[in-house]
Amino acid sequence: MTPVSHAVPLRADCIADSAGGLTFDVSATGAADTAHLVLRHREGPEEVTLPLAPATKGRLRAALPSSVSLLEGHWDAYASVTEEESDHRVASGAMDVHPHASRVPYETRQGNLSVECRLPASPSGARGTAPSATMDPHSPVRSALPSC
Repeated sequence: MTPVSHAVPLRADCIADSAGGLTFDVSATGAADTAHLVLRHREGPEEVTLPLAPATKGRLRAALPSSVSLLEGHWDAYASVTEEESDHRVASGAMDVHPHASRVPYETRQGNLSVECRLPASPSGARGTAPSATMDPHSPVRSALPSC
């Protein structure tokens, strides 16, 4: 295993599908078998850990299926690719964003990757659900999305 230098931050490309699933492709070489991506909710202690598996040369992939429930709000992305180093913020790479997905990856002011999760809007008069009051970035590819 070759050590990973974090002088250049880990960068993740994201693809969002219309069902609400996300795929993260992280640029990293020399990853340990225990490499993982962590999404941490900004307003609480909740976090979701996803295994990073080799995808192509120098790339690791993590998938967040739509079946994994996330609280509404913003989730910041961290990655740990070697056993010696703890979680590091992940920089945002290219994004393929479907605007109607309930989870949308975006870049923060610092260039870090985050995920916005929002409740789907419900028809008026429906009980038990509330429409989302969070941002709705409508960008088919990476662009200047809202900064948080």
